[in-house]
Amino acid sequence: MALKLGTMLSSQLVQNEKPDFVEIPILYFCPRKHAEDSKTASDLRFVLGITLIALAAVLQTALAAKCGNQDCGKDTPCCVKGYCNSNAMYCMPINCEAQNSYSPDSCWDTAHCVKDNVNFASGNAFAQIADYKGDPSKAAFVSQFEPSNAKVSGGELQMELVKQSDGKGFGATVINTRAIQYGTVTAVMRSGCTSGGVVSSFIIRNDAVGDEIDFEFVGADKSTVQSNYYWHDQLDYTKMIKSPAVSDTTQNFHTYQIQWTPDQIVWAVDGNAFRTVKRSETWDSASNTFKYPDAEAYVSFSIWDGGSGAQGTSDWAGGAIQWGQGPFVASVKSVDIDCYYKGNDTTYVPPGSSGNSDNSSSSKDDHSDDEDSSSKGDEDSQSDDESSASEDEESSSSEASESSESESSNSDSESDSFVDEQSGSDEDTSEDTTSGSASLTASIGAAVAMLAATYVF
Repeated sequence: MALKLGTMLSSQLVQNEKPDFVEIPILYFCPRKHAEDSKTASDLRFVLGITLIALAAVLQTALAAKCGNQDCGKDTPCCVKGYCNSNAMYCMPINCEAQNSYSPDSCWDTAHCVKDNVNFASGNAFAQIADYKGDPSKAAFVSQFEPSNAKVSGGELQMELVKQSDGKGFGATVINTRAIQYGTVTAVMRSGCTSGGVVSSFIIRNDAVGDEIDFEFVGADKSTVQSNYYWHDQLDYTKMIKSPAVSDTTQNFHTYQIQWTPDQIVWAVDGNAFRTVKRSETWDSASNTFKYPDAEAYVSFSIWDGGSGAQGTSDWAGGAIQWGQGPFVASVKSVDIDCYYKGNDTTYVPPGSSGNSDNSSSSKDDHSDDEDSSSKGDEDSQSDDESSASEDEESSSSEASESSESESSNSDSESDSFVDEQSGSDEDTSEDTTSGSASLTASIGAAVAMLAATYVF
């Protein structure tokens, strides 16, 4: 059989036609003295066929795992927007693209919510992104971008908006290292919006799904804070509602609270609830679903330049920034997080260790049968939706406008800036980046070819 197989392969390559003897049933090569032999051959073909299908599926997955125009290697395993790296900016689950990374477990585990009172005077409250190694017990919040305009000073988290050479502002975003699905988050903070165009925010958001609950401050109005929510990035600026007037939000610390449960969202300032949205009110008969934020999300604080955004966003934020009125610094004294689901004990697994998997146990599973499950739409393109939405703002009142588009643009530009700085390290490891999924693809391809030949002949 070995001789005939070699002859057949040679014939196919040279003559590009199928030799006559291939038409002989495969059982011709099996002894027929006993029926058991025939059954064994049939079983073997079945097993080989199933194995071939499975390996082909793995091969397809390996080929699809592409980070931009490159493959991430084991030393830079995490993919974000076409770039590979190994630091927290790339490997934190809020950013990391598992399907395009070196392997499905290259991205760090999602650490789930635990009850916490974050006082920024303590040493484990904040870390720069370059110093964070994936252990949420070491830092409750991290600065999401480099260069970082966030720091802890005088017992406060301070985020500054800095003017760049192009005249636009480069701000800061600080994000919690644990994800929350329902709960109460309370922040004592002061906005940095001492000029029109400056925007500060306190947000609970899932970037991948597009669910968001927020407080936003604009320089055009220092006596109120705006509340809004989104489902799957379907922006509706008419849902924005302002709080009652309070003392100057840029000069005084106030207590801002979001109460988020499976049934309703409540916004409060200084202990006074001013808005409630019930899940039952978000029913959309056309799509047969509740358009209510319900995806596990991250708490974040930021300051950014709304004045340089699209016209509608700029008008809403208060126009171009008057840089002489700076500095523009948003400050947070403390953050209290009370989870709706208790008992989320997380076992920390060092990033890159073997068997890296989600080792946290969330008691939310015990409640899952009691909740209605709303149908999930496909993930939208956040930047595209927000860009078009900002154009719609031009024909609406600035008070009814919202700011997600410019905030996303600010985040994207900051991320791109960080990526540019890191691109050098990617070039240095270009040889290794092809040794991961590329080698895997070659190995699987060879195995599939061998099995295919065995199966047919």
